[in-house]
Amino acid sequence: MRLSDVRVVRAVRRVYAELDYARHMPKEYVERMKRIVPKKIYANRFGAPAVIRWTLHPDDYVSSSKRPWEQEELQKSMKRADMYHSAQLRGKFFELRHKRLERIPDEEWTIFRGDVVQVMVGEDKGKQGTVSHVIKECNSVFVDGMHTILEEEVKDAKQVGLKKMMRWKEQPLDASKQEVMLVDPNDNEPCTAKWVLNDAGDEYIRISERSGYEIPVPSRAAVTYDYLKPENYIEVEGKDTPANLVLQQTYMPKLMSFEEQVMHEMGIKEDRKRKPTYWY
Repeated sequence: MRLSDVRVVRAVRRVYAELDYARHMPKEYVERMKRIVPKKIYANRFGAPAVIRWTLHPDDYVSSSKRPWEQEELQKSMKRADMYHSAQLRGKFFELRHKRLERIPDEEWTIFRGDVVQVMVGEDKGKQGTVSHVIKECNSVFVDGMHTILEEEVKDAKQVGLKKMMRWKEQPLDASKQEVMLVDPNDNEPCTAKWVLNDAGDEYIRISERSGYEIPVPSRAAVTYDYLKPENYIEVEGKDTPANLVLQQTYMPKLMSFEEQVMHEMGIKEDRKRKPTYWY
């Protein structure tokens, strides 16, 4: 068989599936904010499975329409984690909240930040607006100025000597229940969309299932939580570490302990032999 006869098949990357509110943040950070990281892992149990001591058991975490690092959501997670940890230490039974939410798979998600959508429920039914942000974990879509409730700007403001102030706050719309739908740019009517390969076969495009018209993904969908695109980020002199220094390798691993490294750097020679250490 000649090399020219070999056919190379390349999988097209689904870039749209990576457009998320935390895509620019390390996954470890997001999991830590959710408190669903192991507090301690007891391994090397002579063939027995490892015992994990959780900060907050993953089965107890309930996804919310708020970002996990927001103050209110973080306080709820920390309070629940303390209750779970206290119950484990006292040997008490702790009922986990096995709430399972059937989220829309990333490959089937079609609504992004900056999209023009139409609200299908509530007082704003039939009105069109722009998506401010989405939370895929609970199928939530927020539309600017739509589906709002009146709430206090600062809770218990009078207790701290502040004047009570009210604001309109957007409430989440469930995309899985079609409480919000994309607007077809062909006729400005609500529609459902799907992802298909383009004619060149190198990119997925979003089209309306009703008219077949392409609905381009807005540029705001690629903007990070800090409202900056990675390619347009400007380093602040004196505050940001330059990229060339970040990528510079400054640590060289050596087969010696920390004490031996210090002695080697300071030119200290040790003639004594270290006693063997045994682990049981």
